[in-house]
Amino acid sequence: MKITFKDFQDAYDVLKKIIHPTPLVYNEWLSKQYNCEIYLKLENMLPIGSFKMRGATYKISKLSSEERKNGVLAVSAGNHAQGVAWAASRFKVKATIVMPEGSPLTKIRNTETLGAKVVLHGHSIEDGFQYAEAMMKKQKMTFVHPYHDKDVIAGQGTVAFELLEQIPDMDYIFSSIGGGGLVSGMGSVIKGSKSKVRVIAGQATGCSPMVDSLNSGKIKKIDKAETFADGIRVRNVAPDMLKILGQVVESSHKVDDEKMAWAILQLMEKARVIAEGAGALPLALFDQLYQKDPKKFKGKKIVLVICGGNIDVNLLERIIDRGLIESHRKVRISIPIADRPGILHKLTGVITSVGANILEVIHDRDSSNTGITGTNVIFNLETKGEDHLKQLLKEMKKDFPLCKVVS
Repeated sequence: MKITFKDFQDAYDVLKKIIHPTPLVYNEWLSKQYNCEIYLKLENMLPIGSFKMRGATYKISKLSSEERKNGVLAVSAGNHAQGVAWAASRFKVKATIVMPEGSPLTKIRNTETLGAKVVLHGHSIEDGFQYAEAMMKKQKMTFVHPYHDKDVIAGQGTVAFELLEQIPDMDYIFSSIGGGGLVSGMGSVIKGSKSKVRVIAGQATGCSPMVDSLNSGKIKKIDKAETFADGIRVRNVAPDMLKILGQVVESSHKVDDEKMAWAILQLMEKARVIAEGAGALPLALFDQLYQKDPKKFKGKKIVLVICGGNIDVNLLERIIDRGLIESHRKVRISIPIADRPGILHKLTGVITSVGANILEVIHDRDSSNTGITGTNVIFNLETKGEDHLKQLLKEMKKDFPLCKVVS
């Protein structure tokens, strides 16, 4: 698959008449925290809440009149589905979308609301691709691939054209990576523009075939895809996508779900931004690398591409909870104590004196390590963060040396 710089320019010429540039917002809170300039590229502000509508719109804009009559077919877990549905509606093209069973209900509803027909099949994107192939044999439609398509990649790359106009002197772009359409597109535009900005990509630890392949120099396969970041839950690596990415990405890394949950919470609190897992990954990845080498990013201009904000509200509470745990603001502490009057009062007094908030108390008198006259008390506590937790443990261990954090 050969894509020229002119292909990207052509896509930008078309899309800038259809899609307004997404905001690039400087975040003061994060900038002070990391001693550099942090900018958020808010692709979640697009009409469908994701960058995916760029590639889909450009692809469908290029269809012939006959192809438009036959309609389009796509496979997606949600964001690409909505992008294809939005573009098809704009160009008055019939769209059919194959989505995995168990896809977030909000993404299914949104896709249908945009006018597309949704077919639920299988439990993964790969199952959907196989089903789509069978459908294509029965009905003539144009397939709009979520990432492995020249026009789709050209459309996704328009994010970089906007960035080069908004902040030409940026130093780093951080982005999540699934199939590779967004990163290969942005990276190719950056390279073609002779910009010195470096692109750093990340993928979920539970589904990281592209990162593994980039770091090993050869295609790596996985059997399971386990991450709540459904937007980048892609198991297969296309050889030509890997080749493009290898030329434009400075480095690629894995980020676990707990870190992404933490980043979702950070963006909500410090930027008032709702991001899905894939959209929050760039912040999680930046923090991960910053903790290893803060000097590398000191004073630099960092762009975090918030690629999507279509988070399943049914999961949001659990994700926030994991984010609080990851940031040490919610903690469970186990303490074996003597089961006699006054001991629990003394213990809660220590907790109160340090300023922690007690959310729940559980007595476990059946614990094997407490003896007949003892009990194990488990506290679910709210703290202000890691330093506050360390202070709390220090004070508790003066009288209760066996206390320990259990989650």
